[in-house]
Amino acid sequence: MAKKIRSLAGLPVILSGRKLGRVAQAALSKDLKRLEGIWVDAGLGGTRFISSESIQVLGEVSILVDSPGRRRRMNERPLFRRVLTLSGERLGAVTGAEIDEMTFCVVALEITEGWWEDLLRGRRRLC
Repeated sequence: MAKKIRSLAGLPVILSGRKLGRVAQAALSKDLKRLEGIWVDAGLGGTRFISSESIQVLGEVSILVDSPGRRRRMNERPLFRRVLTLSGERLGAVTGAEIDEMTFCVVALEITEGWWEDLLRGRRRLC
């Protein structure tokens, strides 16, 4: 089953029955084919990055992990990459993604051509 990465934001992250923090954002690989990990806001514990290898379950109400991750500064933009066809035609910018809950592979990308086109036609889904 596919899950939008936008829906992960705000979910509690649980480690050994204890709440580690809440998901600040999800990070995709550079080639946009896989969930690389999640950024967790751990309050006074700072921001932590937990790789997808440490994620056990992407649930509806929480995320279970087996490692606390590493403290890192969250300095990268999550998405907003331009999408081009092989011939060089511009399709828009990536604004979201759907990932498979079991394999953490990207199933579809959400593409925008701008706010006006989003109002008229909605965002495009690229599989």
